[in-house]
Amino acid sequence: MPQGTSGRELAVKTIFVTGATGILGANLCTHLIANGYNARATVRDMNADDTKSLADAGVEVMPGDLKDKDSLARAIDGADGIIHSGAMLGRPGASWEEGYSTNVVGTINLLSAAADAGGLPIVQVLTTTFFDGENTFNEDSPLDLHFNNRDVYSVTKRLAYVEGLARVREGQDIRFMVPGAIYGPSICVEKAMSANTFNDRFVKAIKGEMPTQLPLPMPWVTANDCAYVCVAALEKGEAGKKYIAHGPADATGTVAQIVNRACEIAGTSNRVGEYGKDELGSPELIEIFGPTIPLLAQRSYPEP
Repeated sequence: MPQGTSGRELAVKTIFVTGATGILGANLCTHLIANGYNARATVRDMNADDTKSLADAGVEVMPGDLKDKDSLARAIDGADGIIHSGAMLGRPGASWEEGYSTNVVGTINLLSAAADAGGLPIVQVLTTTFFDGENTFNEDSPLDLHFNNRDVYSVTKRLAYVEGLARVREGQDIRFMVPGAIYGPSICVEKAMSANTFNDRFVKAIKGEMPTQLPLPMPWVTANDCAYVCVAALEKGEAGKKYIAHGPADATGTVAQIVNRACEIAGTSNRVGEYGKDELGSPELIEIFGPTIPLLAQRSYPEP
């Protein structure tokens, strides 16, 4: 049976999942249902194909939005736990307004609604990009005190994490899960294959449509493995603790390295090139990728 921070058994039956049409959220829902839970989710468009896919899989789908605290309160009513995978993801053209309203205010809305409901246990999904990158990442890695990643996604997810930590210190039951670069199958095909997802990058590479990439290493992991870690954190985790969902050491690599493996498996001769370290400061790359990522690609990183 699921256990909370005190070791007492929790009769966790219905789990509310945010971001359910996303690749992690959809895998969370199917994983929960396969393991005897009821999965509940909010969506912004009740008529979308991905919404219908969730409903067909047995997910209890309700209208709602992270920006609307009242809709979250309705979704939480009667739930036994929450997994917060909803977010505005990093992508070219992402605005600070959207990132702040979704990732920061949206998270505060959810955590506040959970507190209003009596303090349901929550697993809050993070990202690696605002933690210390000088040493091998682990469950105790501190924040990056040098603020190396200043993109919209990293900054707003960092602020949401700091909010969660502050609430843990005040007694709220929030556990944290840190995934790597997530890829893999999903019942919500439209979202899983949308532009700039890692699935989309695999497809573009295999078709020979992917441009040259930056030499920035990432830990790659399947969505199903991430779902497993999230549910385990909800069942057995402790407030304030971080739980990591990364692949093995040989699953860490740059985009070009990983997608070229996919090209080999697919039997295509297409390969994706990679910029050299001496090219990373060029104005052209900064125009394409923004000011932060090329600088990060110039750094040396510890062994995974």
